[in-house]
Amino acid sequence: MSAQLLFAFIVFSFSISIAPGAGNIALLSLSSRYGFVAVLPFIAGSALGVSIILVGSSLGLTNLLNSEPMLYTALKVLGTCYLLYLAWSISTLKLSDSETDKQTGFFSGTLVQILNPKAWVASLTLLTQFLPGQNRVLSDDAVIMAIFIAIGVSSMCIWAYCGSALNKLLTSPKYFLWVNRGLGASLGVVAIVMAGQSI
Repeated sequence: MSAQLLFAFIVFSFSISIAPGAGNIALLSLSSRYGFVAVLPFIAGSALGVSIILVGSSLGLTNLLNSEPMLYTALKVLGTCYLLYLAWSISTLKLSDSETDKQTGFFSGTLVQILNPKAWVASLTLLTQFLPGQNRVLSDDAVIMAIFIAIGVSSMCIWAYCGSALNKLLTSPKYFLWVNRGLGASLGVVAIVMAGQSI
C-alpha cells in the first residue's frame, strides 16, 4: 500500500470510527453512568464485533447480504430491535441502578456491531477501496483490519472518556436522568434512521 493510500485509509478509518453512531452513543451514555473502566468490556466486545464483520466481509458475507435482500432485511430488523431495546434501557437508567455487567458488557458491545447493517456496508467499502481486488494476500487483509480495529478502539476510548468526564459534571440524579433520556432518544433516532435506509 502506498503512503498516499495508507493516509487516505487512516483518515477514512478515523472518520467512520469517531462519527456519532449507535455504538458511540451507547458508549457515551454508559460511560457517563458507570465510568471509563466499567465500559472497557463493551469496547472489547465492539472490537470483536468489528473483527467478525471484517472477516465475514473478507470471506464474502457482505456480497451474500447484497444478493439476498431477505437476509439484509432480517439483519436490519434484528439490529433495529436491539438498538431500540438499548435506547430504552439507557433512557430509563436511574442513578441507583446497579446493572453494570448487563449494560456495559462484552456481549452488548459485540451485538451493537454485528447487528448494525451499516457496519457491514462500511466494511465492504473498506475492503474494496483499500485492498487490491486481485493478487490479495491474507497478510494485507490482516494488517488493514488490525489498523482499522486499533483506530476504532482509540475512537471508542475517546467517546468513553468524554462520557466519564460528563459523569463528573453531572452531580444530580435529575441531570443524569435528562442526559440519559437525551442519549437514549438519540440512539432511538439512529436506530429508526438505520431501519429506513437501504444498502
